Amino acid sequence: MKQLSLIAFLCLACCPAVADFQLTDPAAGYEQKTLTIDAGATGDFAVEGAGVKTCGDYLVDRKEQGAPHFINLNWAKGFVTGVNYMRMEEQHGSRLGAGLDLDALTLYIDNYCNAHADATLSDASVALVNELMN
Repeated sequence: MKQLSLIAFLCLACCPAVADFQLTDPAAGYEQKTLTIDAGATGDFAVEGAGVKTCGDYLVDRKEQGAPHFINLNWAKGFVTGVNYMRMEEQHGSRLGAGLDLDALTLYIDNYCNAHADATLSDASVALVNELMN
């Protein structure tokens, strides 16, 4: 019995298992592009990730309700979070969009993108931030 245990141990130690799958990032395709947005009085800023998607592409993802749709919504939520971070010191804290649930966010971006098919997800997010500031 000891010999069998020793053989099993040696086989496991000498023959490491090889994974037959590959982990991929579902947002990796969006990172290939960089977009520069003219935000009017605030100046230009570079956009990375899902924010470079056109509203037309957003609406296709929305209809399919798959992972890309939720990546898009989380990108928009992250955009609002970034604005909060940048406003934190000058505003002594910033809670822009606090309580904005996923349904309200989706409705806003859906409406924006239906009205501006050639715009991008970052354009919709800028419009959302501007709306929340008013």
